[in-house]
Amino acid sequence: MVAPSRPLAFVVASSVPPHEPELDDHRLAAELAEVAGATLVDLRDRTAARYDPWSLRDRGDQVSHDLLVERLGEHRPDDHVMSEEGAEDRRRLEAERCWIVDPLDGTYDYPFVDSIEWAVHVAVVENQRPTAAAVAVPGMGQVFATDRAEGPGERTARDKPLVVSGRSTAYAAAAVADELGGQLTACGSAGVKAMLVVTGAVDVYVHSSGLWEWDVCAPAAVAEANGLIVTDIDGDEILYNKSRPIVRGLVIARPEYARAARSALADLI
Repeated sequence: MVAPSRPLAFVVASSVPPHEPELDDHRLAAELAEVAGATLVDLRDRTAARYDPWSLRDRGDQVSHDLLVERLGEHRPDDHVMSEEGAEDRRRLEAERCWIVDPLDGTYDYPFVDSIEWAVHVAVVENQRPTAAAVAVPGMGQVFATDRAEGPGERTARDKPLVVSGRSTAYAAAAVADELGGQLTACGSAGVKAMLVVTGAVDVYVHSSGLWEWDVCAPAAVAEANGLIVTDIDGDEILYNKSRPIVRGLVIARPEYARAARSALADLI
């Protein structure tokens, strides 16, 4: 896949000093994503020899979930939280603010030390739209956040447009690649794929099947903040904190490729 940059020196959660209560939502999302990512790296490095991969995945999911819920309870006690690993709480539907988190996106790849294809997603939603978000990709050594947006990254040198998809959802992405005269690649973790478009490593990300809101919310918000075009597979705006927290696919494209990608997908739907 795409070679990661040199990892940053993440700080393990237990050593992070108390947070300032005045952290705004952008900084809080970024800090929580970074700390959860660091905790997952530390957990994997310390315990991989003691756990089989499936047990390590389950443990990582739960440890990251517990950390995020605890910290959000400290800093935003009046907000609701919807987490992939949490129990459903229908009161979130009446809440003014709801944090949507994926404690470990790309769970399958997490146990593999040489894989960059997992991430932590943290976002807050108001009136069904994200207002702050962050995606930590420890394998890249980066935390991408809505208040650190600098626009789409400069495209890495390549002869043809590059389209990324999930490993089992490549049909629609292949149609987009054909329309663009480009090439197709695959990767785990929705957050990582979205951030590859943000950094300019790929041009379009297409996921044609349904996704959960926690898969999409933070990566989509960060991508939009960086000037990318983000829609569901039908070309519609994505709303969150719905009764059924499902998203009809995801398309994230650099502006210069968005129209052609939309045209290719329209022919399939």
